[in-house]
Amino acid sequence: MKRHVLTALALINVALIAVLAALWFNSNGSLRNVHWIAPAAIKNDYLQMLPALPERKPVDTNRFLALLERPLFQPTRRPPPPPPPPSAVVEAPVDTLSTAQLSGVVTGEHTASIIITVAGKARRLRLNESLDGWTLQSIQGRSVTFAGGGQTRVLQLTRAAVATFSGAALTMPAPPAPSAKVASPASAPPAQAAVLTAPDAALAAPKPPRRPRFGP
Repeated sequence: MKRHVLTALALINVALIAVLAALWFNSNGSLRNVHWIAPAAIKNDYLQMLPALPERKPVDTNRFLALLERPLFQPTRRPPPPPPPPSAVVEAPVDTLSTAQLSGVVTGEHTASIIITVAGKARRLRLNESLDGWTLQSIQGRSVTFAGGGQTRVLQLTRAAVATFSGAALTMPAPPAPSAKVASPASAPPAQAAVLTAPDAALAAPKPPRRPRFGP
C-alpha cells in the first residue's frame, strides 16, 4: 500500500516539475521573462466617467401657449391687459427771468440795449435778441418787456437807496482840553523852568492851614 502511495507522489512531483519547466523555459530552451518590457500606455477616457444624459425629445409648446392664453389663477381665464406704454417725461422750462435783475439801460439814437444780471453774470442784450427763450421786445424808460412762449414779462430798473436828512442838529465832538502849564518863579533861569501839568500844579500849590478838630 505504501509502495503505491510513494509512486503516486513521485508522479505528481514529476508533473509539477514539467509544468514549472514549461513556465520557465521557451520552446528554444531559453528562460522566459528575463528582460523587463514596458507595458503599453493606458489612455484615460473621461467621457466614460460622465453620467449618461437623457436624450433630447421635442416638446409640445402648444400646451404652454394654451396656459398663457387661459391662465388658471384668473377668474375670467383671460390674460391681464398689457401695461400702458411709459409716458414721455416733459421737462418744465427754466424761468430765467424769475431770478434776473435789470442792472442798466442804454439808449441812443440808433440803438438801445440793456444790462441784465442772470445767475450772478452780467449780460448785454439788444432789442430783438433772445435770452433762454425770452426775446427783448421793447425798452421804455426804466422798464423793459420780454416776450416768450405766449407770455410777456416786464422788468424794472431799481433805483439806488439814498439816505434822507431828518433835520436834527448834528453833535460835534468836543476838542480835548489843553494841559495847564505852570512856570517856575522869575528868579530861576529859563533853562531851569519846569513845565507842570494840571495834577502836578495842584500838588505844587500851597495848602491851607488845618483847623483844629476840637475847639476851645
